[in-house]
Amino acid sequence: MAGNNRKAFEQNLTKAANGLNVLAAGWLMAIAVLILYDVLVREAGIPAGLFKEPFYGTNEIVSNSVVAILFLQLPLSILNRSSLRTTIFYSQAGQKGRGYIDATSYIIGAVMFLLIAWGSWDNMIEGWEIGEVEGSGIITIPVYPIRTLLFAVSGIVAAVCLLLAYDAVAHPEETEEDSIVAG
Repeated sequence: MAGNNRKAFEQNLTKAANGLNVLAAGWLMAIAVLILYDVLVREAGIPAGLFKEPFYGTNEIVSNSVVAILFLQLPLSILNRSSLRTTIFYSQAGQKGRGYIDATSYIIGAVMFLLIAWGSWDNMIEGWEIGEVEGSGIITIPVYPIRTLLFAVSGIVAAVCLLLAYDAVAHPEETEEDSIVAG
């Protein structure tokens, strides 16, 4: 029964990671269109058309979006074992050794992202309470949804790291190097 629960957990985590990645891709496309529009109107002198003037707040939207898009892509990237690593020790270790190196890396990642979630909790709550915004004048952009996203995705990334740490110890024959070579 525990194996079925673990498999269901992994499937749900994978679905969530894929969904977050799709959201990141859509968000990135929207930002690209926004930047293109803003550049064409401001720099190329092309008539603004629909809005009759440049889109104010582009800088604020883009600066908040970059971190959010990065965090949205992290769960799938880590789940797919797409991390960069130095292989000087890794390639010299046997299967079991690589499993322990992987597990240690994933546990450090889980701790790091749990600390990010823990450290961002108070700012997230305060942001919702005060309606925190960035910018001034013509446009202000709410920051608290981004803070919430960082908190939630940090928790998801920590869960992904813990799942992979377990797999690295329980199934050391399926290490990153083996999957890269096989792929």
